[in-house]
Amino acid sequence: TTIPKRFGLPMREIWFMQSRLEHRRGKRSLALLEQPRFRAAYDFLLLRGDAGEPLQELCDWWTRLQTADENTRLQMCSATPGGGSGKKKRRRRKRPAVKSAE
Repeated sequence: TTIPKRFGLPMREIWFMQSRLEHRRGKRSLALLEQPRFRAAYDFLLLRGDAGEPLQELCDWWTRLQTADENTRLQMCSATPGGGSGKKKRRRRKRPAVKSAE
């Protein structure tokens, strides 16, 4: 069965947004709230939780974030557990190519 692009593309966006919903640290989660397909992705996350996937904590967090005021949202995003120290990793520099002497 072929699914028309007008249905397939939004479904793909909603599906790919599921992995982005798992990352709750920093301002990216706040920017995710502004995405046009966020509500559909959030509803799909709730359906997955109701279907038996262990997502209840994640579903509750996103529900609280949507109803919170701006200061509480910032606190929630900065206090999310399991995110490491929050420091950016330093990029490795490439070693210069060694020219062979022939």
